[in-house]
Amino acid sequence: MPVPRSFRAAWLGTALLLIAGAALAAQSTDFSGAWRLDDRNSDNADGLTQAMRVEARKELAAHQQQSAPASSSSSAAAAGTGHTGGHHGGGGMGGGHGGGMGGGGHGRHGDNSGGSKPADNGDKDPIATATYPMPPILQADSVLLVQQDDKTFQVHLSNGDQLSGKLDGVARQSLNGNAMVRGQLMGGQLVVTIRYADGTQLEQTWAISADGQQMVVSGAWKVPTLEQPVGYRRTYIGLH
Repeated sequence: MPVPRSFRAAWLGTALLLIAGAALAAQSTDFSGAWRLDDRNSDNADGLTQAMRVEARKELAAHQQQSAPASSSSSAAAAGTGHTGGHHGGGGMGGGHGGGMGGGGHGRHGDNSGGSKPADNGDKDPIATATYPMPPILQADSVLLVQQDDKTFQVHLSNGDQLSGKLDGVARQSLNGNAMVRGQLMGGQLVVTIRYADGTQLEQTWAISADGQQMVVSGAWKVPTLEQPVGYRRTYIGLH
């Protein structure tokens, strides 16, 4: 039995209204209010530094793995032409990163001049003590005072600075002119991207719990010395 056209039209209209209502509800999430940092359930600067060191090791290992075949073929070519290849001794894997993978020692085991010093340098791990710039906002987010409407957002930080922007995805100056900030609502979450003047970049995704009592801000911190951003999370408790 064919379905009446009027019924199909009514069903389609209802479905469209439900979809539009769900989309509107997702986009109308309001982050306004006072939020206090929950230290026990938040990553801190030390944790982020450690995560960045882990990322640095991963990237270093990947680069060394990629350069290994080229180094082997170069050595084979040098041997085939009769060259000693001694000038390649200090340019092995990791030589440019502090010698973590034995750089500076190829073919020189019989060299008695200063033989102990390269070994000592090879034992050092510069990544273990490496420091990285931290997101400036980590020092000023103990309390967040948020004002938001359909088109704009303003976040008053605990140090007096103000993070603000429009929710149209267009970058504008903020944080006293020290950064370009853009924001937009996506699927009920507030996505804020902060690009600082020194080339670092922070992308934040704000989400509120179903009961509205907790807010989680997930950050992806990108510095010029690392190829990939490193993630961290800050949890807040509503004071409103």
